[in-house]
Amino acid sequence: MKNKPLIILFALFVSLVKLASAQTSKEEIEFDLPKTLFFTDEKIWIRASANTSTSVSESQVIYAELLDEKSRTWALGKLPLENGNALNYLSLNSKIPSGNYLLRVFTRISANDPKGNGIKQRLVTILNPSLPPQSTSEGQVDFKLISTPNDLVKSSYSTNQDVEFQVLSNGVESVHISVMNPYLQGNEKELKSEDIYQTIKPEIFIPELFGHIVHAKLNSGNADTTQTYFLSAHGEKSALFTDRPDLEGNLFFDLGGFRHWDHLLIQVEEGTAIPDLEIVSPGPKTTFKASFSIPELVIHPEDAKWLEELKMASALEPYYNQEYRFDSIPVVTGFVADQSYLLDDYTRFETVETVIKEYVPGVAIRRRDKLKEFRLLNNPVNIMFDGNPLMMVDALPVFNSDMLANFNPKFFKKLEVLNREFYLNDRTYAGVLNFSSYENNFGLFPVPDQVLYLDYSGVNPYVSFEGEFAQKNSVNPRSPDFRSVLYWGENVPNRKVEFSTSNMKGIYELLIQFKDKNKPPIKEVFQVD
Repeated sequence: MKNKPLIILFALFVSLVKLASAQTSKEEIEFDLPKTLFFTDEKIWIRASANTSTSVSESQVIYAELLDEKSRTWALGKLPLENGNALNYLSLNSKIPSGNYLLRVFTRISANDPKGNGIKQRLVTILNPSLPPQSTSEGQVDFKLISTPNDLVKSSYSTNQDVEFQVLSNGVESVHISVMNPYLQGNEKELKSEDIYQTIKPEIFIPELFGHIVHAKLNSGNADTTQTYFLSAHGEKSALFTDRPDLEGNLFFDLGGFRHWDHLLIQVEEGTAIPDLEIVSPGPKTTFKASFSIPELVIHPEDAKWLEELKMASALEPYYNQEYRFDSIPVVTGFVADQSYLLDDYTRFETVETVIKEYVPGVAIRRRDKLKEFRLLNNPVNIMFDGNPLMMVDALPVFNSDMLANFNPKFFKKLEVLNREFYLNDRTYAGVLNFSSYENNFGLFPVPDQVLYLDYSGVNPYVSFEGEFAQKNSVNPRSPDFRSVLYWGENVPNRKVEFSTSNMKGIYELLIQFKDKNKPPIKEVFQVD
């Protein structure tokens, strides 16, 4: 294609412009939660935004991180930004002990502010029935809360009752109506970085203008900058990425449009032993001031009945009519094959070598030092390459050609062959042999011991909702309605709020926050019986 170099140069120009813009623009981060009390089988839903002083941010990912009182990370969510906004979630797992935690939100650009102005945070309570907190028998938790004298809602309602009220003021930023968190009373407000952090050490400046960048670091010292490292991201689909370390041992794998994966595999070229390597968190390294502490979570035995009902409500979650949009750009192999074979269309043989010999022209099997190697025909010049091609199984590079040749491909679904030079970053390969399995599990091909397996998940899918976030389940109105969030909205049309109570009894909190941060929020409580 004659215009291809111009297209590449234009794309490079756009990238450089975006990078220059990111380096000179400070990002303002905002985020909001529907409630602050969660069980470990729930998602922490987050509405977040990233903007500069003049426009929406160029960042494509915003992070939500859960820290304990010792600055240890217990959960890290990668939330996709769309036009600078996100409505997404942080997943919790069963290993998180019950307690109060600091939840902070940032991008890789905003977190680079050494003063911490690009990090926003607040406290949340996490309850894990398998890892309960300290308890005490000294009375029952105080569910009382002093309300501002607005009388927007009545003191009590029945279950499944429709309610509406009029907001008395303009400039509303958000309205929350959710089950009250009695364990953080007086500690719900947003926390400023300057008030809680003693030290803030930003990570290397890595603008994520196209997608998530995996930052890995070699800790062995004297990194070999000539070695290529291969990162394979695996989920429902797979993709391969490469990089070489810098003098400090940093590796940056830009996964770009590939968003959704479950784990990573990293190896060094030719399958040599991988040195000591770690994944660097996108968040800054921080230490808390001595004057700051996360309040200890103490549960009273008298709370048990209420907590059991709340636990049931968290498990049902019927009001979140969610639709997930998985939209990774297809970058499974990064090449357009010259030949593709659906192996079920042909006779099945017991070794890859026999498959190649029987019906794959342009690929030959040679022996060197009694070991089998592959040789591909270089179509443009009509001569055979003199070395192995890039061999892959589900985007995992294979460096032992003899093992691959002798392997039974009964769980391989497809073979793709590229009969020409293949360029992957700064490396040139003698063509490509790429096998894909049915289950994207390498077709049971043995993963070498030298491969480093990392349980590091990808960017969350985009999420949309049927109707409003906390409305009743309209898909199946007969399903149990135990919503603990009754309303969560940004805009209040005509200053009128309409919601309905659920079957979840207890004390609920109404919180109205204003765009003018100097204006105190409105808080009221009511009982649902």
